[in-house]
Amino acid sequence: MLYPAELPGLTLRALAQAGQAGKLAGGENSARGLGFGLGLALLAGLFVPSPAAADCGPAVLERARLERLAPEGDLLLSDGRRLRLAGLHLAQPKPELLPQPGAALAVGLLDERPDRWGRLPAIVFALSEGAPPVWLQQRLLQGGAALARPEPGLGGCWPLLGRLEAEAGAALPATPPEAGRFARVAGRISRVGEGRGAHFITLYEPGGARLTGLVRKAHLARFRQAGVDVPALRGHVIRLRGVRSATNPALIPLTAAEQIEIVR
Repeated sequence: MLYPAELPGLTLRALAQAGQAGKLAGGENSARGLGFGLGLALLAGLFVPSPAAADCGPAVLERARLERLAPEGDLLLSDGRRLRLAGLHLAQPKPELLPQPGAALAVGLLDERPDRWGRLPAIVFALSEGAPPVWLQQRLLQGGAALARPEPGLGGCWPLLGRLEAEAGAALPATPPEAGRFARVAGRISRVGEGRGAHFITLYEPGGARLTGLVRKAHLARFRQAGVDVPALRGHVIRLRGVRSATNPALIPLTAAEQIEIVR
């Protein structure tokens, strides 16, 4: 388990003390609160000895209060904002793993611009007086309710989420092979083809169904910079993550190297 049972210095009491010291601005919905010197950078040093972990999440946390949970797992705050738990695909509704209405939260927004559904992507902790904070992303991954899903802004959080998902093992939910749905699929690459504007990575899903990952040539440099040489992947066993095409469920567009995990 990555997150220890006790995290000295990061209980709700410590957050309040940080506020008195000027690190946490007053008010339930303070816009810019807890500096990450006391936030995820501290957490990273305690539960994962990796320099990349210090880059996990935004620069500050803010205090908030949960108004209610949406059926799909979004968090509706008392100030009217709607949060989406960043870095996760919520595959199985398990409301028992999420905080109850009225709970105090520490929130780190990855982007202050809402998506088309009005949601803000966030790293979220549930806070309780005298107890360690609970990282909701971790709790849902370990509880088998979610899969790790790469997205912009995660930074050093991504390897942490991937490690938590790997530790969940058999508890991980399956992803249906349906158009427009998120997929997490592993297999051996049988072919890496090249078209006029893209490379095509072909592998076979469990059960024999063919799946193709599409990487536009305009994105190849981005993949190489992240250590993924797409044309050289043939023969490797990989795991793909992404949303299946709405018109072809056997196709997953790939725009970020984090969508490809080289298993061996």
